Amino acid sequence: MPIYEYRCLKCGKISDHLVLNRETFEPFCKHCGAKQVEKLISRVRVRISLDSRLEKMTDPALLGAFDEDDPKSMKRLIDKFGAEFGDELGDEYDELVQGFEEELETKGPQAFKEKEDATETASFENVQEEVTE
Repeated sequence: MPIYEYRCLKCGKISDHLVLNRETFEPFCKHCGAKQVEKLISRVRVRISLDSRLEKMTDPALLGAFDEDDPKSMKRLIDKFGAEFGDELGDEYDELVQGFEEELETKGPQAFKEKEDATETASFENVQEEVTE
């Protein structure tokens, strides 16, 4: 049973369909419902279970080069995660990644360090207030 991919000519998103009967199948966009789609030539892929994919993501080798203080390292990890789970993460994930990329481009890595420092300072101040009360 082949899986076919189609790009929507309205919204531009890609939908994949498991096609059981090619004669009766009518492709459509899973995102906006449009019937105006074009068939894509895609790579062969194998579907694996969610448990297998999650187990793969916890492999220590994947995190070996990860540096939590480096936004570019964080971006590489996010890209690997996104590639593994693809469309299942939805539009909110895409928006989050896009915002991260834009902030990284405009403000650079230092912006994330400043946010982290501000968060730690605010947390410390909250603890101080609770202790003095």
